[in-house]
Amino acid sequence: MKIKIGSTTLAKITSQKEMDEFVKTFNLSSKQLIVKPNWVQPRMGTYTDAKVLEMFLSAVKKPVIILESYTFWRNDRYAVGGGDYFSSKEATLTTGKKYWEHYRKMDKWFLQATGIGEVLKKHKTEYLNITNEVWLRKVVNPNIIKKITESNFKPVHFQEIYSYIPQKLYELSGSDFISFSKAKREIEYSYTLSTKNMFGLIPDPTRYPKFHGINDTLLSQSIADINKVYRSLFNCQFIAEGVFTACDTGTMEEIDLVKDWKVIWGGKNSLEVDLIGTKLLQTKSPAGKVDVLAVSKKIFGSFDRKLLSQVPREWEIKY
Repeated sequence: MKIKIGSTTLAKITSQKEMDEFVKTFNLSSKQLIVKPNWVQPRMGTYTDAKVLEMFLSAVKKPVIILESYTFWRNDRYAVGGGDYFSSKEATLTTGKKYWEHYRKMDKWFLQATGIGEVLKKHKTEYLNITNEVWLRKVVNPNIIKKITESNFKPVHFQEIYSYIPQKLYELSGSDFISFSKAKREIEYSYTLSTKNMFGLIPDPTRYPKFHGINDTLLSQSIADINKVYRSLFNCQFIAEGVFTACDTGTMEEIDLVKDWKVIWGGKNSLEVDLIGTKLLQTKSPAGKVDVLAVSKKIFGSFDRKLLSQVPREWEIKY
């Protein structure tokens, strides 16, 4: 079952056929598809899970590259509330490089423990880790990325963002790109959806404090900036899903897990996708602590809040 609200498609997924029909609405035409999931950390409900990836990759029926960076919190200790391996001050793009082997090990653990690795292997899906490519210096000349980006948008705040594009990825410029985000409601940021999901493309394993700024004053700007770069290079579309898992994180230590919600939605306008998401997730304040939508609206377009009245109440999440 699927419906259209504005330019956004909402669907209930109970079978592979329904996922197939949902994916068809994106008219993916490039030879290869690039997908950015949300693998920020390993607790169930917070990451793009193996089951939904299996259905999505089956529906796409073309070569896919999964794109993600290392994250300080994606480790086996964090999965069971056991704390971190070292201080986040040691996990920036500069200080974290000495722990490179640790990140490789934890990434391998995550893919194996969640079953995602088997899904990627089954579909012959390549996983390109941006942090690896940056540390290996297999990136494009930042002046090239700067010129392309600034032909579309105002300059980014952190100029080094231009230096974070892997050469292998740049060779696919113009390809279809999907921000495949997890439906999450957070006490700090109100929601984590498709626009904010792009923040994970910054290869810094912690992204604190530099790209957040003091009291998160730079977070919205950083999210907008990484969106500027990728929207300049690729045909970006945006999805948020809670098919098998979704959650309200409450705090970093507490998760209200929702299973089998079955809802997925997406479209070309990430602001519209995320606005509809605030209604589906019953977010009390669409702004939250950091108003990603307000900042992005000035850069990427607009959205109509009247669309919220079209969201079926029975589709809203039940925590």
